[in-house]
Amino acid sequence: MITVITTNLSRKKDAISLGKKLLDNNLIVCSNISKTTSQYFWKGKYHEEVEYQASFKTSIDKKSQAIKFIKKHHPYEIPLIASKEYEISNSYKAWMDKTLS
Repeated sequence: MITVITTNLSRKKDAISLGKKLLDNNLIVCSNISKTTSQYFWKGKYHEEVEYQASFKTSIDKKSQAIKFIKKHHPYEIPLIASKEYEISNSYKAWMDKTLS
């Protein structure tokens, strides 16, 4: 099993920076960043803007530490931090376990 933690950031450099910090602290094995368009209401006003969706791959054992780190370093007042577990191949799991040990 692998945990994928997803969040959005308004600037690509913030998404890259957060991923690098998580990697440097051995909390994730991989960061994927994609450009997306988001629509939402914030403080009563409609917004439609480009955001960067960051998906951080980690082990179930490191999930709580990674989420805590993301909350601490996220620039948003109320960030979405979502996680989901997935079945993965044995070879990817072996690489992930070795990388995070």
